[in-house]
Amino acid sequence: CHRRFGKTYAAINELVDRALGFNQPDGRFGYVAPFRNQAKAIAWDYLKKFTAHLPGSQVNEGELFVQLGNGARIRIYGADNADAMRGLYFDGIVLDEVAQMKPEVWGEIVRQALADRKGWALFIGTPKGMNLFHDLWQRGQGQDADWWSAVYRADETGIIPQDELDAARRDMSEAQYRQEFLCDWAA
Repeated sequence: CHRRFGKTYAAINELVDRALGFNQPDGRFGYVAPFRNQAKAIAWDYLKKFTAHLPGSQVNEGELFVQLGNGARIRIYGADNADAMRGLYFDGIVLDEVAQMKPEVWGEIVRQALADRKGWALFIGTPKGMNLFHDLWQRGQGQDADWWSAVYRADETGIIPQDELDAARRDMSEAQYRQEFLCDWAA
């Protein structure tokens, strides 16, 4: 999705919704950004806001998790210390700005953490060249029946007013504009 689409906002809501509906004991859900400080800055406030009204929810500021009344937990992580996720399990996880993560985060740590409980993963971000994110996106373009992917460009969504897109195009290089707002993998 293009910049300012609302990817993180939607992804945190998806985590909360899935965790609330989870009916097995000790549900574990995660949100991962390239850096823990970045994850805290962009997602932590949303997570607290979207769970504040839920009966029985408890916030742990030190460990950056919210425990819901049903026992499910949603925690914030950074891919900069991905080894901190080794040995954990996840029933669902969001990887945000996957293009800026080392491929090992998915291939050596997160994928295995989903295996025993058949967890799900949501990959979100803006394209940034041909990398793991592009490869995962390709799988959802018909290469794998278990995967789905989509692209949402700023000139198609209507989220950002056209006059602002025009101003951004004037202020950015053509490659920057194509990457950030048109989701061009090759920009």
